[in-house]
Amino acid sequence: NKNWDTVYSRNFMTNWYPNENIIRFCARLIQKRLTYDQVEVKRKVKRVLDLGCGNGRHAIYFAREGMEASGIDISATAIEWAQDWAKREGFAVDFRVGDIANLPFPEQHFDVVVSHGVLDHIPMDVAKQAVREVARVLTANGLFYFDLKSADDSEFGAGEEAYKNTFVVTDGFEKGLIQHFFTLGEVHELMDQLFRPIYVETHD
Repeated sequence: NKNWDTVYSRNFMTNWYPNENIIRFCARLIQKRLTYDQVEVKRKVKRVLDLGCGNGRHAIYFAREGMEASGIDISATAIEWAQDWAKREGFAVDFRVGDIANLPFPEQHFDVVVSHGVLDHIPMDVAKQAVREVARVLTANGLFYFDLKSADDSEFGAGEEAYKNTFVVTDGFEKGLIQHFFTLGEVHELMDQLFRPIYVETHD
């Protein structure tokens, strides 16, 4: 918690543009903007949750696309940034400080949950509990987007080794945080047969 507050209080860790993979996910499976006021809807989505939302860039992106957006993050500093941004943009986004492994939302509440750069920054047991919580709050046919660092990544081994495939970041904006690099077997373990993959992308 303190580590994440430190990361965000530096201000340079804030992100103001949605990740291109989230945009591609939305265009491929939810809706694609054709003109300023015309959208091709591929799946009717009412509510979206950004899991580990940081300063709110993806929740605000989905709010801008006309959906009811929520965001949760362990960092109070990040949530303050997110709430201020949403207010300035005129969006009513439900931003909350909270634990992604114990979500304060009812069952089958969201049509979509997205998680960018989160599940590989926490211990595996916490990540597995967070995934179980995602399964609980998602509707029966809901979509879950997440991305992870691979054990084949060129950055594997950077930092101080904490335990298997996990390192403490020693410099940069994420200094002091842990970074876990997933094997394919660990990805399947993380999902625990709760989700059926629709598509997988790999990036160098």
